Amino acid sequence: MNAIQRILALSLLLIGSGIAQAGSPVSASRHAHPLTVLHPATPAPTFLDLGAPGDSVGDQRLWHFDGVTLTGAPVVMEWIMTTTRIDNSADGKGIESRVTLGVFSFSGEDHDQVLLQGVGLYPASDSTFEPDSSLVRAIVGGTGKYQGTTGDVLSRHLADGTWRHEFRFTSPLPKKRR
Repeated sequence: MNAIQRILALSLLLIGSGIAQAGSPVSASRHAHPLTVLHPATPAPTFLDLGAPGDSVGDQRLWHFDGVTLTGAPVVMEWIMTTTRIDNSADGKGIESRVTLGVFSFSGEDHDQVLLQGVGLYPASDSTFEPDSSLVRAIVGGTGKYQGTTGDVLSRHLADGTWRHEFRFTSPLPKKRR
């Protein structure tokens, strides 16, 4: 069993037990068409030192990797993350603000894609936010059956290093395929 299959099996178990919805900050009734994407630990990003030499505002991290939906359908993900602020305060926490654009491409003739965007706080020492934490970003649009969608995405970095992205569409709901 590969890593994606293990994630899918674990998620199905969690959903069946009701644990997967625990801690969701938004009521499930508001989101009539949930979509969940799972993937193993992210690979190391391509790092572009675009600001001042070293860790600085303007640096970018780029990813391209695969995941699956809860039904096992393949998903290709592209991420661009840009550092917009570095906390150099005396407390030494080393927290950075990073703006992220994520594109989730689903298989099919219509090239169905969902785009998310938002800002988050990240430890300067890591490319992603910490395991066993979550971040909400906006759905800023889509193509194909997701054209015109809005809502938000709850991204969870699970304690085992895997990821779960819960798309909570508000309006309009994704179009049905013809």
